[in-house]
Amino acid sequence: MAANLRKYKYDGSSNTRPNTSSSKSSHSPDKATPAPAEGSAMDIASVKADILSSLRKEISSVIREELKSTLAEEFDSLTKEIKAVKTEIVNNTAAIRTEIEQVKAHVKTVEAGLSTWSDEVVSVQETVQDLNKQMKDLQEKCEDLEGRMRRGNIRITGVPEHPGSSSPTAVSKLIQEVLQMEKEVRVERSHRSLIQRRPGDTPRVIIARLHNEGDVMDILRRARDRAGQLKYKGNPIAMFPDYTANVAKARAAFTEVRRMLRGRQGIRYGLFYPAKFRISHNNVEKEFVDATKALDYVKKNKEGIYSSNNNLSIQYIPMSVLRCRYVHTLHD
Repeated sequence: MAANLRKYKYDGSSNTRPNTSSSKSSHSPDKATPAPAEGSAMDIASVKADILSSLRKEISSVIREELKSTLAEEFDSLTKEIKAVKTEIVNNTAAIRTEIEQVKAHVKTVEAGLSTWSDEVVSVQETVQDLNKQMKDLQEKCEDLEGRMRRGNIRITGVPEHPGSSSPTAVSKLIQEVLQMEKEVRVERSHRSLIQRRPGDTPRVIIARLHNEGDVMDILRRARDRAGQLKYKGNPIAMFPDYTANVAKARAAFTEVRRMLRGRQGIRYGLFYPAKFRISHNNVEKEFVDATKALDYVKKNKEGIYSSNNNLSIQYIPMSVLRCRYVHTLHD
């Protein structure tokens, strides 16, 4: 730019002072404007163009240099950051690999432990199954043993409570009087049920232990034959076998089936000890231990069962008779 400006450096020696004559002559209307004025205007425009061109070049050069410097600095900074990130990634990768190896080792340890514990669980399950079987066998044996112990017992309901009403002597006289038995019934011990009686409740049940099991069968047979007719001092009473709670609950489940079959001709049914319900109809015999299945069977065959006209009569086999037929067996 400076070089371009030098071309247009002002030189005072080249300018001459205009004379008067020429000046005067310039104002003469007959003469045209001199040509040197047009040349000066063109020189000024050329100078401006050169100056602008030089400025553009210098500005472009400055901007280019600044951009190069800035980009170089940014590139160096970016390179350093990339190197730092790369170093961090390498370090983290090594740490991750170490942790992965540790995890693999832990997984192998856990797998080995799981294999061992899996075998232990299988062994424990087998032990639990054996224990459950033993527990079930023991429960059945206890149930059977308790049933055997109760074979000599009878339960008497409806006897008013007063002092001495449940003594062995009073119970023996009650049985002999109500059932009109010729011989004296020997009662070893007797007591009321242990539930707490509140005012207004019905008399508690008397549980009597008889000396002779034959007397138990005879008493229950007589009580069945006179069911609903037994009275003691004007109070209706009843006599039943003394079952365990589980047996009593299982037998009570068949009450609805027995009610449906009661009074139907051509059907024989019986409730065997401990709780097996047997139905015989048209030479077809069915046995049930599940009261629901027995009820479904009766409902399903209701029309055929209820419309039977053969000469067979209903036979209800009570526990007092079945008990003497039932053979108690213990598990080996």
